[in-house]
Amino acid sequence: MAILTSTFEEWIEFTTKRGFYSYGGYILVNMTAIDLSCNKLTGQIPPELGNLSQIHSLNMSHNNLIGVIPSSFSRVKQIESLDLSYNNLSGEIPNELVELNSLEVFSVAHNNLSGSIPELKAQFGTFDESSYEGNPFLCGPMLH
Repeated sequence: MAILTSTFEEWIEFTTKRGFYSYGGYILVNMTAIDLSCNKLTGQIPPELGNLSQIHSLNMSHNNLIGVIPSSFSRVKQIESLDLSYNNLSGEIPNELVELNSLEVFSVAHNNLSGSIPELKAQFGTFDESSYEGNPFLCGPMLH
């Protein structure tokens, strides 16, 4: 987990899937991210991750996670990037995730998800088919 704090002006570069960010000034106290990708993690995603209210980026891609996407993720209101791709997640994508108004990058591609994709409103109206590909049992207006 990267938690950065500063009492003086600094610049830092932070790279996530599809994104390169440069942060500067005194704002680093607010920058938080967790990258657990490619760690051979197993089991279910702990719903307690929904308590990380200040997180901006969470990457759990390319693991062996199973179970459902916790609806508690709807509480991480400041999240900008959520990547759960390339796991073995199942069930539906929680509709509560449409409440994440800061979300710019979202991927649940290449899992075993089923049901309808969340309503294409707010930020979820900006995600294309690549966010959901590789889930043959997902359905929605943009999926083939």
